[in-house]
Amino acid sequence: MSPSLSASGSNAGRFSSITFMRYWTLFVLCSTMMLLVGVTKAQAETAINLRLMVRSNTSADATAGGALLARLEALAGMKLTPTGTTKTGALLLALPGPVAARDLAAALGRLRDDRAVLWVDIAPQSETLRKARTKATGQRGQKLLLRLKDGVAPEWSTLAPRFAQRVGVALSVERQIGNVWVLRLAEMQSADTLADLAALLETDEAVQYVDPVLRRFAQAQAPAPNDPLFDQQWNLTDSVSGINAQAAWALQKGSASMTVAVVDTGVLPHPDLAGRLLPGYDFISDPSRSRDGDGRDANPRDEGDWMDAGECGGFPAEPSSWHGTFVAGLIAANPDNGLGIAGLDWNAKILPVRALGHCGGTDEDIFEAMLWASGAQIAGVPPNQNPAKVINLSLGGFGACGNAVQEAVDDALAQGSVVVVAAGNETDDVSTFAPANCSGVITVGAHNRLGNLAFYSNFGRRIDISAPAGDGGTGDSVISLSNDGTTIPGAPAYGEGIGTSFSAPLVAGTASLMLARNPTLTAGRVLSILQGTTRDFAGTGPCRLGNLCGIGMLDAGSALSSTVPGTQAAPVGAVPVVEYYNADLDHYFMTTSAAEMAVLDAFGNGFQRTGYLFYAYADPIRAPASVRPVCRFYAGPSQQINSHFFTASAAECQFVQQRWLGVWGLESAAVFYIQVPDDAGACPADTLPVYRFFNNRRDANHRYSIDLSVRRGMINRAWVPEGSGPNAVAFCSPI
Repeated sequence: MSPSLSASGSNAGRFSSITFMRYWTLFVLCSTMMLLVGVTKAQAETAINLRLMVRSNTSADATAGGALLARLEALAGMKLTPTGTTKTGALLLALPGPVAARDLAAALGRLRDDRAVLWVDIAPQSETLRKARTKATGQRGQKLLLRLKDGVAPEWSTLAPRFAQRVGVALSVERQIGNVWVLRLAEMQSADTLADLAALLETDEAVQYVDPVLRRFAQAQAPAPNDPLFDQQWNLTDSVSGINAQAAWALQKGSASMTVAVVDTGVLPHPDLAGRLLPGYDFISDPSRSRDGDGRDANPRDEGDWMDAGECGGFPAEPSSWHGTFVAGLIAANPDNGLGIAGLDWNAKILPVRALGHCGGTDEDIFEAMLWASGAQIAGVPPNQNPAKVINLSLGGFGACGNAVQEAVDDALAQGSVVVVAAGNETDDVSTFAPANCSGVITVGAHNRLGNLAFYSNFGRRIDISAPAGDGGTGDSVISLSNDGTTIPGAPAYGEGIGTSFSAPLVAGTASLMLARNPTLTAGRVLSILQGTTRDFAGTGPCRLGNLCGIGMLDAGSALSSTVPGTQAAPVGAVPVVEYYNADLDHYFMTTSAAEMAVLDAFGNGFQRTGYLFYAYADPIRAPASVRPVCRFYAGPSQQINSHFFTASAAECQFVQQRWLGVWGLESAAVFYIQVPDDAGACPADTLPVYRFFNNRRDANHRYSIDLSVRRGMINRAWVPEGSGPNAVAFCSPI
């Protein structure tokens, strides 16, 4: 059995509204003192290092003082001295000296907005890392996640005995997850011993990093059955503490092509989620935790996470929480259907990814679930054909962010995904709580209906933003989907709950609306817009005294109004190339013509906008000199094709005309103009690769996209990449 990780809030952190009222007075006295001490410490600290992850493997360039470092310094507006790299490849950059908080925030914002930067944050100090390890001391486990250095062959017949001798504990190799190997120790160990063994293994010259596998838990308070209506969803509408959802809906109600992954306890069918659930996966590897009779399988149904008294660390008995269903409802419960509640995104699809079961879930399973959610292929698991643009992690536990989990976050960000994490419910500094303390994630704290810090919410400088999740008093709980079963699933129901688990989905849902409005946004830009449009905390509570609760309270309406639609964000001289999809044909089509779009939008014969686009030029006079015309062909239903084909290659255009005369008819020799990659697939500066995919069928349809999550999804669907270089690049879109 591995040590535990929970869905956000440990069992000890669960409070009913009655318990809340009993302990509120004592909490105010104690927590206010603690928070004030936290302010003093936070203000006294001086950030001396930044951690920064770039999109490609160019760390050596920055370390050597190359062009990348000059670019980063220009963005930051200050001298940056490389001091090394982290175990996962992020740059460590020393600041020239003490920097005012306002100037540092501005520099971080400029760096985060640059497309070359995946994420940037303030490097944690050694004391913070020590506390993170100390907080996890009560756990026990039996596994390690180990990555070998690049170029080291996984010859486990030699490596396993060598590693066992180094740590003095027998171990075996259980399986591989991406580039990471799961090692099982012969006996259970304390969290401290696991950390010591990991550090000892990292001294081996073949090892890149090693992480203890700890357990995480759902970050929520148990919901109680209820029968709510939309007017009870104060978290969406309250003028003081709500997120201004109706203003957001006036601008964007979401896109059916948007996928939001809920990595959680699984999701149950519910009438209010009809048509919104994609095929997911169950990543709980321990059959004794999964309660479905096996380990990993293709059924992400929530089998119940109830526990008897004394289980899972000696806590009292608890009924099943139906936590993943609750979270999914906050994001995507069908609005305007005469049932229950309204989710924040009216159209996005939910990808249920089960990683939490009886007594929570392990780092190992969560790591694997995150990779799969972002589209990475996992051995023995069917490819995810719907990679998530937003990944919601309403889970966590004490400890540092493991290197493997950090790499999973980096991988998701590199594909263009946004990762949202609940801060946790321990009334403690979030810097000691994983994965909320991972770099690159959007860490969400919770506030109550009065616009002040919720009594259970973690706090600290690592909180990015706060969203409403209630305190549990009368009218101060969050309403969502649930189930009436106390152990195993029963009938669909509605329920109430509090916890940072239920603030994070509101940020995830807002991010999905923003990406539907402009799919070219990077994760860093999403965070910048979210933080730049927050409302101030109410009153004079602890959140107004220092940077403890994030920059402010989520305002989805303001975030959407500050998100320039992709169709209006084209570079100078460029126009959007808008994508359409026909599900009956499984065909994609794209156009720059406003007249053509108007006809498709009104009479599309099954073609609907996907929300995706890239940019090109309608007029070569307003374009770079290197652009080439894109010719467009059409082959009709009589040819058993009924599809269009686009190419910027003059040779390919000529070949199609000559080879397929009478089949493919030339509709335009220059439907738009665009730059193209070199033979190696490299695009010019200030452009993004446009990838081309072929369905490899008789009906010969292609798809073109700049989106890396789309690229993964098409490859997972077995569409064939076509184009220049190893990544099959067809065009180069201006940005």
